[in-house]
Amino acid sequence: MKNIRLGLLNWLLLAIIPLGSAIANDSSSVESFSTTAPAQLQTRQSSKLNNIVTQAYQSHVWFHSVDIYLSGDINSNGYYHRLEVEFDADTSVPYQQVFAEFTLLPTYGAERLYYTSSVFELFGESSNDWLAVDTVLEQHFAADDYLLTIRLFDAQTGYLLAEISGFDDSSLDYIPLEDYGRDSYHEHSSSVEVSAGSAGILTLLALCLMLYQRFRLKNIRS
Repeated sequence: MKNIRLGLLNWLLLAIIPLGSAIANDSSSVESFSTTAPAQLQTRQSSKLNNIVTQAYQSHVWFHSVDIYLSGDINSNGYYHRLEVEFDADTSVPYQQVFAEFTLLPTYGAERLYYTSSVFELFGESSNDWLAVDTVLEQHFAADDYLLTIRLFDAQTGYLLAEISGFDDSSLDYIPLEDYGRDSYHEHSSSVEVSAGSAGILTLLALCLMLYQRFRLKNIRS
């Protein structure tokens, strides 16, 4: 019954949101499949590597490994605006078409779907059927430690096949992220400088002299 409801819900989502797209323009993502060279970030400042031990749900499809790479911390506050997730999933059948959904859960607030992948293929327990999604968070992601969830669905029926999240594995939790807009913001202090050149000093001396003369004349008359 759970799978039937999830299947109907995902068919509705598929009708509204095209596969292989970021959600609501809050982020931009690039996919890489095993048919091409792995997506590698030029500068990886932080990484979490993980071989899966437990996962929330699996059927004849399961997650074998999930790797997370973080980069892009312009304001050096420890929160990154670029997240790459690369995983390898396996299946007990020779061939399975699937698509993946990626969500982030903040400390306080609702789970947010930030990317839905294109359809890709799993071939048994091959290590050459991985998927990598490189994402830049553009907006509406406050600096926080996020929990990542990845779900795999049957491309034909929309049924949930496998799910893993930070609730199952700590390496997918407490991911320090913020959007690019917040990351590129710098506070600037304001200061005002007052300086006087030779002309300003002479004017000030002349005013002082005039005041002195007026004071002196006033004393003489009195």
